Amino acid sequence: MYRVLFVTDDWTNKKPLKSALLERSFTAVPVPSADVFQERFAPGNVDLVVVDLERSASNGAKLCHAIKRERMLKDLPLILLVPDDQLGRLDFGWGIEDYLTLPVTGKRLAERFNFLIWKLHRVAPANGFSQGGLVIDFERYEVHVKGEPADLTYKEFELLKFLATHPGKVFTREALLDKVWGYDYYGGTRTVDVHIRRLRAKIEARGATYIETIRNVGYKFLGLES
Repeated sequence: MYRVLFVTDDWTNKKPLKSALLERSFTAVPVPSADVFQERFAPGNVDLVVVDLERSASNGAKLCHAIKRERMLKDLPLILLVPDDQLGRLDFGWGIEDYLTLPVTGKRLAERFNFLIWKLHRVAPANGFSQGGLVIDFERYEVHVKGEPADLTYKEFELLKFLATHPGKVFTREALLDKVWGYDYYGGTRTVDVHIRRLRAKIEARGATYIETIRNVGYKFLGLES
């Protein structure tokens, strides 16, 4: 499941998009534009940022620049939702990755989100992942390492899938518990270490390294540049 920070001052009218996106593996997290300018703005872990300029109380350029100044958001794809009458004012110098004209459907948004995630990580979220001899089939729940099958448990698979679709991004143990096990899990962070150790034993037994431990922080999946 991918999380989308949805910056909008018109959530009442955009809220119908939420269920359509959820059906396509995207969770929309609405945030008023004014919150972006708050000193303690804490968006949490998100994968994409959408800025809705329809009825926005903030200047589009200033809003985009404020988002790009946020450490956790600056490298994420930034997509604008723009009314036709504002198209002539757009400037890619604001740091935007793409834009869509309004009105827009949830299906259309999800299609563009999938493309941008693939472009950023070279990952096809609906089908699978492949890197350095590691192949993950999301639909069949199968993992192969250098052509050989790896027998993973369900949670090991979900943990690997989550890390692999966020290459280079460091996650704390608490964040992984939230993303993979969910809020209803009451176990401690020790379970993350146990699953990571077992997962590594299964996918790194043939000499490759895919997961890195970040001392005193957590774990990350090594991207192609690592």
